Amino acid sequence: MSEASNPGVKVVALSHDLIRQRSIVKLVWTQDPEKSVALPVPFGCSLDDVRDEAEKALRALSAETAALVVGS
Repeated sequence: MSEASNPGVKVVALSHDLIRQRSIVKLVWTQDPEKSVALPVPFGCSLDDVRDEAEKALRALSAETAALVVGS
């Protein structure tokens, strides 16, 4: 399927903070590059594992936000 019929996100960056010992992945929406999100992944995450870890982090965020109540 093409990106047009199968919207999603793609990994555009992976950074490792050696002082704080954390890693962050940045994802960008394929159909709207103005939308992005940066999420924590296991420290030292490799390029081989980044896609799977990013998907886990995104699914966890989705589950967390699904239960939120928007206040005024």
